Amino acid sequence: MLTKRLAEEIVEQTMLRLSRNLNVMDTNGMILASGEKDRVDRIHEGAATVVKTGESLWIDDDNFMKWPGSKPGVNLPIHYKSQLVGVIGITGTKEELSDVATLVQLTTEMMVHQSLLTSESEWKRSARELVFKELVSGQTLSGAARDRMSMLDISLEGPFTMVIVHQNEIARTPNRLSDWLTETIGIRAVLSGPDDGNVLPFLLWGVDREVVKKNVKSICNRKGVSILEVGIGTTVDEEKDIALAYESALQAIRFGRKIEIICDFEAVEMHVLMGAYQQTLHRQYTEKVMGDLDEPLVKTLHAYFEYEQHAQNTSNALGIHRHTLSYRLKRISEITGLDPTQFTSAVQLYYALVLLESAQI
Repeated sequence: MLTKRLAEEIVEQTMLRLSRNLNVMDTNGMILASGEKDRVDRIHEGAATVVKTGESLWIDDDNFMKWPGSKPGVNLPIHYKSQLVGVIGITGTKEELSDVATLVQLTTEMMVHQSLLTSESEWKRSARELVFKELVSGQTLSGAARDRMSMLDISLEGPFTMVIVHQNEIARTPNRLSDWLTETIGIRAVLSGPDDGNVLPFLLWGVDREVVKKNVKSICNRKGVSILEVGIGTTVDEEKDIALAYESALQAIRFGRKIEIICDFEAVEMHVLMGAYQQTLHRQYTEKVMGDLDEPLVKTLHAYFEYEQHAQNTSNALGIHRHTLSYRLKRISEITGLDPTQFTSAVQLYYALVLLESAQI
């Protein structure tokens, strides 16, 4: 756990403040770094004894012959999370070192703690991203991914919802976003993916979709969070379908950029699917069916389908008389050759209307 690079940094930084030679040894007693370069990569018998006993060892002129290759001074155990990770040795007499030995030990442990904590945090971040990538790949999870999930204490359980957040580059706060999600939804229910150009994906599991939407909306409304768009993918129940949830979230954020900050894929699924492919053919179809309709007639048609072809509700929504509505529907039929009150014609008109709206967004 104690690397040569870290040992060299400890020696360098401590010797700047302490006019004494320092040695840093690993748990085998091997000297990793020293102010006396010729001692590096040699076994320090005193340090090996400290590793075995777990206790500090003072070496002086009377006993240093018991530990070949050692010099008078003190050897102190270094711990990280209650585990012995190395030994630090300071050359000198007990009288010279008694006041500073404990301080040097504590300072060294702080340096080790900070370095290893950072390394551990970086490993966890990298491991989580690797698991995320496999989950959204659509392939069966590898044994390595399962091992990482076990080490990270990740236990997936549906339903699964994917949320993709596009943040302002200047004010991006990925860690705060992840923290807020884990705080509001559950500490073990969020897995963040790799940061790709200020686009941050999050997999949420074991949480009702409406709860996800509510909490995402709450986060977007918080002060200090600069979010450009959010795409919420379709919710799936099986781990094997997480790739589908991811793809739908990508489609939602692409579609939503022209609508509103938060775009729910399940609310715009038909528009997305119709607008995603064969756009040239779509344009030709809408022009053929809808090209000669003016804006009031298109608006009437939209309302008529929105209110499930209910004449009175449509008239009320548009603020017109039912006779006016009937006249407009008749005009639509005359112009397009399709009667919106008849099922087959209505399907064709509705399809063209959706394609038209998708093209305009």
